[in-house]
Amino acid sequence: MTGKMSAVEHVLFLALLLTGSYGFNDNPTAPPNKYLPKAAVPLVEKIASDIDVYLPKPYAGEMRGIAQAINVSLGDVVLCNLLYDISAFCTSIVMQDQNGVIWHARNLDYSFTEILRNITIKIDYQKGGKTVYSGVTYAGYVGLVTAQKPKGFTITMDERDQGAWWMNLLVAIVDRQAVPVSFLIRDVTENSADYKSAVDTLSYTVTAAPAYFIIAGVNQTEGQIITKGRYAEVDQYTLDPKNGRWFIVETNYDHWTTPPPTDNRRDPAINAMKSMGQNNITVENLFNVMSTHPVLNNKTTYTVVMSASQPDIMQSWIRHVP
Repeated sequence: MTGKMSAVEHVLFLALLLTGSYGFNDNPTAPPNKYLPKAAVPLVEKIASDIDVYLPKPYAGEMRGIAQAINVSLGDVVLCNLLYDISAFCTSIVMQDQNGVIWHARNLDYSFTEILRNITIKIDYQKGGKTVYSGVTYAGYVGLVTAQKPKGFTITMDERDQGAWWMNLLVAIVDRQAVPVSFLIRDVTENSADYKSAVDTLSYTVTAAPAYFIIAGVNQTEGQIITKGRYAEVDQYTLDPKNGRWFIVETNYDHWTTPPPTDNRRDPAINAMKSMGQNNITVENLFNVMSTHPVLNNKTTYTVVMSASQPDIMQSWIRHVP
């Protein structure tokens, strides 16, 4: 990038950089707004000049504090927090073991992997000295995409690729009814009393982008993939151990479709789960499942294994692929 960028160009440049849309190999000196439709430029200018107005509490205040603490623009912090909604790749698995205990495992894959590995953290959100819920996230990221409410439920979110990245980004900021998915997960984990209420809220809250919500509870059969459009759920795919479906896998494609040959993490994950077996579910064995290539790949930043009914077993690992 050469020359001095305007505020709008700076914001767009960051978005394009983190989403991999900029195309450095093709033309590293092209202006960022080349990749944004002309009709969207005035809207981006409005966002860049008044961006904190569009964010709900407590997230606006938290982002403002982060921006001040690390001396960067608020627009940069906001974009970094919203980009997950439109640009990450993941694998999530929910299962029921032979004793009826529900488990949850996930890998999170992202670009700029080395940087994100270095800022991966586990946070316990506490009230009165007691942990209300926990999450694995990145420093400076105020939402959650991997969360556990002890004795309640666990949630992960996998990106669902629907629509242009820039449209999802603008909707995330401009539509006052639309909640960024990572904010929604944190809200649900903090405020929903149980698995059922969490499922209902995740299914019918208007979100800034489509997503896959993978949720697991504490009772038998409480596990499902919610395939979410912006306005409501499109499909709910649940555990059904009595009919042989003791686990379900979500990557980044609708479960009723065939994943592309260039990114088929689903079938290797399914085969690894079958090889492990329902009677051999442990933290170590699930870590091994999530270490199966290409479920584990050079973009994987972390792995988490958790179970809301046994919250103390929650473990996370920063991953380094040889």
